[in-house]
Amino acid sequence: MRLERIYFVVNAAKPVASAALGRLEAWCRGHSVEAIEAPGRVPRGEGTIVVALGGDGTILRAAARTAGAGVPILGVNVGSLGFLSQASLDRLVEAVEQVAAGDFTIEERMRLRYEAGAASGTALNEIVVTGAGANRFCELELAWGESVVASLPGDGLIVSTATGSTAYSLSAGGPIVVPSVACLLVTPLATHRLGLRPVLFPADGGLRIRALERVQLAADGDPVGSCEAGSEVLIRRADETTLLIRLAGALSFFYALAGKLNWPASPDRRRDG
Repeated sequence: MRLERIYFVVNAAKPVASAALGRLEAWCRGHSVEAIEAPGRVPRGEGTIVVALGGDGTILRAAARTAGAGVPILGVNVGSLGFLSQASLDRLVEAVEQVAAGDFTIEERMRLRYEAGAASGTALNEIVVTGAGANRFCELELAWGESVVASLPGDGLIVSTATGSTAYSLSAGGPIVVPSVACLLVTPLATHRLGLRPVLFPADGGLRIRALERVQLAADGDPVGSCEAGSEVLIRRADETTLLIRLAGALSFFYALAGKLNWPASPDRRRDG
């Protein structure tokens, strides 16, 4: 594609990110490419990308603004982890030039849709349901299709995509899922029943979470609403997707795990292909 327009999302709390934005804008001026701060919803447009300058949280914000728009995101890591990022800060200009040269592929990532009373929306990583009280304890009933899966007394649960499997779900004891897998991963939080373990569901069905007491919801780390006792939270695969730019020669998924999450990868498998 001919690169015509770059929307940017920046973590303003990081001065290095703001300085990098200056370099990006200078490059755009020199190559007749528009540089625009991303609005609340990024519109569709040919020759358009979003550059997210920050950590994974910044990329999640960019993903929320582009969901369903068909605009791909280039993540540039300014934080300490940056698992979703494709370039380091010192390679910002080089990464944008790779995109302009067409030296990249697009990864389509599944999103989740949630409906809970008046609250609804989508998320790239996860939906978290926890108790609304000070200690977060709650009792939930999880159902899939016509089957009741389990009662879950504890701090709540996480429903994540494969993309989100390396985020909050992983820290709560969930498995790592290869990003291309379409699934609904349920990971209990501090469950009071030792037999309960994470469960992986097909993406084609939907999950129903019945709250036996008042609960609160968070989507990709942001509070999005609450539900009263007796109500249900519905979670399914979203129609919208997120598009992530993968630069040619980028680290393979499992080698990225090695560098960021201490995964024991073989040194001769640094790149895909």
